[in-house]
Amino acid sequence: MERGEKLVRRLGARSSSNFKFAFLFLSPAQREGLTRVYEFCRVVDDIVDERPPGPEGRAEAEAGLAQWTEEIARIYSGSGSGSGSGSGSGSGEDPQTELGQSLAQTIAEFELPRYAFDEIIAGCAMDLDIVTYPDLAALELYCYRVASCVGILCIGIFGDQSEVVQRYAKHLGLALQYTNILRDVGEDAARGRVYLPIDLLERHGLSERDALNCTYDGRFLAMAEDFAELAEAEYRRAWAELAKIGDLRPLLPAEIMARTYYELLRELRARRFDVFTHRAALRRRDKLRVAAISLALTSLPPELPGVRAVRAALV
Repeated sequence: MERGEKLVRRLGARSSSNFKFAFLFLSPAQREGLTRVYEFCRVVDDIVDERPPGPEGRAEAEAGLAQWTEEIARIYSGSGSGSGSGSGSGSGEDPQTELGQSLAQTIAEFELPRYAFDEIIAGCAMDLDIVTYPDLAALELYCYRVASCVGILCIGIFGDQSEVVQRYAKHLGLALQYTNILRDVGEDAARGRVYLPIDLLERHGLSERDALNCTYDGRFLAMAEDFAELAEAEYRRAWAELAKIGDLRPLLPAEIMARTYYELLRELRARRFDVFTHRAALRRRDKLRVAAISLALTSLPPELPGVRAVRAALV
């Protein structure tokens, strides 16, 4: 089985196959490029998540992340990266890992910005120390690093790196990550983590201990609705940027992801945020409907009569 197929299966297992539908609309070169970016994300994430316990495990994870920081520097300092954005002061050596070498090809082909890779590593490093977030500002920084910056790399591969599209990717990354956080409250609690902002919990009479104990009552419902509104606001901000873009065709895979996760947020609301006994997921027919809506939104030329009105209705 090829590396890309393995990764798609792995991603599907972790996210209810939502990535598979987006992959269907990519060219072979884009699919391979996205595979390499996702491999990088999984590698640095696993360095932290799968580290041995105790100080030795922490030291091992810090060393692993530092090695990848150096590997990214080598990629951008070498002649093969082809990207002038964010080039660093590396040694000029070639990448030392197989993934680094293939990633250098993707970076050169799609001119991906270095800062996004560095921010992803910094986001993973936050998980070494932080198990709770005091407020939304602290959580937003984490989500920007581990989600929005992944989105910025993805939209580069999709074919548009304009400022407005990068803003779209930033807000969409936050929206997707907030949706994930709400869906995975119970799973994160089992790992000793609380991603919901502590001040939001406290506003509703809840504590970190309540979140870890998976307390489900009226206070939790009110808190979850407030957090869902934060996620929805980020979807709306992303779609407001989308309305400013002329050619939406490169963003079809992103919109499939956006609308899939927006439907997941609606599913969470419909089930009264019971994330402890049921994991929200879309049926296949719902995913197909989302893909059809995304295709209609992104494929119609904006100069045709009525297209802008249709787009406004869909967003």
